[in-house]
Amino acid sequence: MLKYGIFAKAVELLCFKPALARLAELHPEMDMKSYKQSVKREYKAMLLRTPDIGGSSLEANLYIAAFVFSLHKAEPDKITPDIVNEMVTAVFDSTFMVKAHKNKKCTLFTDEVQDKKVKESIASQNSKYELDWKFRYEKGVDEFYNTYTECGICKLGKRENCFEFVPCLCNMDERNYRNEGGQLHRTKTLAQGDECCNFHVTRIKRE
Repeated sequence: MLKYGIFAKAVELLCFKPALARLAELHPEMDMKSYKQSVKREYKAMLLRTPDIGGSSLEANLYIAAFVFSLHKAEPDKITPDIVNEMVTAVFDSTFMVKAHKNKKCTLFTDEVQDKKVKESIASQNSKYELDWKFRYEKGVDEFYNTYTECGICKLGKRENCFEFVPCLCNMDERNYRNEGGQLHRTKTLAQGDECCNFHVTRIKRE
């Protein structure tokens, strides 16, 4: 199972302040202290009932997804997908996140990173873990293709009856890659009912 340990608490530390600040703008009548405690309880409980995927590099995404789903579960009548979208966007717009990615060197297209992804994609086809991803990775010099046929976040979303919140995380993929020096081109996602998520990422040419 996933653990409520250092990484989980780091997710809380990074996300709570900007997310709650945005929520307070949208729902000023809410008791933010009480809501925060409810989110923490939901998050911890969800992690402790969620199967791990053996320490894969993708496991971090399950922690983040569990936190996002907990935002809804803590106040299901008020926290809709639109509200969660606003909260997640606030996290990515936060001063810490902006500074963390400013002038960051792009490593997406290095042989070291891409060769690791190729190995992980091959291993994923025979993964024994219930919530693992399955994907095919094709490396390139200035572009790569990463096609997911199974997604751990989608699986967790279904498991927690929060599948409608999965796109809130998908919506951040383009920004994530842009922060890393890549441009995402994607026309399909498992979250919207397609047969795959077809990631095609090209290098952003710097002037």
